[in-house]
Parts: sequence; C-alpha cells; structure tokens
Amino acid sequence: MLGSTASIGERTIRKVFLGEESNKKGPTDKEVLMLTKRVLAAAVALTVSPLAAHAGENARCVDASVPKQTVVEHNGKWIELTQDQWEFLRGIYAMNPLTPPGLPFGDKAALATVAGKSGGMVFFLDGDRACTPMTVPDTLLSMMDDVATARISHEGSGL
Repeated sequence: MLGSTASIGERTIRKVFLGEESNKKGPTDKEVLMLTKRVLAAAVALTVSPLAAHAGENARCVDASVPKQTVVEHNGKWIELTQDQWEFLRGIYAMNPLTPPGLPFGDKAALATVAGKSGGMVFFLDGDRACTPMTVPDTLLSMMDDVATARISHEGSGL
C-alpha cells in the first residue's frame, strides 16, 4: 500500500513499474492537475528525446536511488550487472525498435526484478543516475545469465 507521505512522482513510479494501486478514494484536483502536467511533459520529452539525446544528457535520467528504493521496498532485487552483460544489453538496446535510436547513457547497468513478476527492467547507470530504462522478458534474462557465465550454446545446426 502507498503511504500518504509518498509524493505523486513516487506513486506514479510505483503504479507504472509495480502495478500498485493507491488505497485512497481518489486523487485530489491538485494531484490530477500535477499528474496531467507531468504526463504531458513526459509525452513531449519522449517525442523530442531522440532529437535531443546529445543536447541534454539528463533528459532520460533520474537519481538511481528512486527506482532502487522502490524495488527494494517491494521485496525486489537490484542487481548490478557485469561489464559483459552491460555490453550485451547495449547492443540489444540499440537494435530494439521500442527504444530511442543510438546507445544508452552510462557505463554500467543494473537489473531490477520484483518477486511474482516475470522479466525485469534494466537501468543503464551513469554515475549515480539511472538512465534509459528497458524492460526485459524472461528469455533475455536467460541470455544475460549465459553472458555472465560465458556459457556458449548454439541453437540449430549452423550453416
């Protein structure tokens, strides 16, 4: 359950990332107005961000403690990934049609998972900032384990 002291931003992250609902009867008019402005700002930022990716590095980053704390509060795991996994995921990110063009920010990555939820979310880390989140399905999690353990498996019969 969400506490009354949680900011609307925290509640929005929890609702989007964790699928939580508030125990309140409904948002106040002020909360609706603030959320509407933030959603509109986020929509504009997502529309413009591919063009402004090099112009403003903070465009897709937040303090890493925000998503990390939210995951930990819900008995989730925040796992820093190996350099090999980070390189692998940079390639996946660059080729993913659902992500902006180019490579993600940062020089390392973390995986956020929550018990009872399939897959997870990767945050590319730039210092103390979590940037360019990318959802990852279970099949990609399995591949990430293979990369971490240098396990090579060939599917099919080759050429």
